Amino acid sequence: MKDPKAFNFDGDYGEDYKELASKVIPGYDELFVATLSLLQERLSKKAQLLIVGCGTGREIEVFAPSEHGWTFDCVDPSMAMIDYSRQLAERLEVSSRVRFHNTFTHELDLRYQFDAATVINVMHFLLDDGSKDALMQSVAQRVRSGGTVILFDLHGNISEPYFKLFYDAWMRYMDLRGYTGKKKERLRKRLESGIAYADSERILEICHSVDLRLIRPYWSGLLYTAWIFEKVES
Repeated sequence: MKDPKAFNFDGDYGEDYKELASKVIPGYDELFVATLSLLQERLSKKAQLLIVGCGTGREIEVFAPSEHGWTFDCVDPSMAMIDYSRQLAERLEVSSRVRFHNTFTHELDLRYQFDAATVINVMHFLLDDGSKDALMQSVAQRVRSGGTVILFDLHGNISEPYFKLFYDAWMRYMDLRGYTGKKKERLRKRLESGIAYADSERILEICHSVDLRLIRPYWSGLLYTAWIFEKVES
């Protein structure tokens, strides 16, 4: 059984998350620039975006300065992450375009409807016991028909031979990036106890079931992939 407390975003893991993500996720910083470029092609100059799991505010940091007509609703159950992102928005002087919701996406009022949503590094923390399905359903319900959903996640089939190769290469990648010693060991233990992997076929099945049509995967690094979807009428 996976331990939902393995990743405590209101504790030490949350405090270290920004440095960790940039160091251990291949292409993490450039992912947001690539995502922005796709969203700029899909959205108008005035658009409403839902940020699921706002974390340290990378979407705000990358998207908001470039697109002055976009507004953002940031959802995160971690108050520490909400505070971090709020402070970032204040420093960037974009607070007037950002609303924060210290809650889960399914608890967000359905009157909130969006042109696009990002779900970055969220799904793999949820068990495949209906929780992953419920997350994507809650997102799809709040995106307008024709809207865009970005999903980026750690994934894989742990029973397939490739998984060990890619997992071990990921551990080596961390070494090459200078993420070593006790920090790496703590992360490795958290990964083993707290990540609920699903393979790409299962992820696409979940998204298709809630009327998200795959446009294309557009970013990949070792065990991470980003997909872009369009919300369609059922």
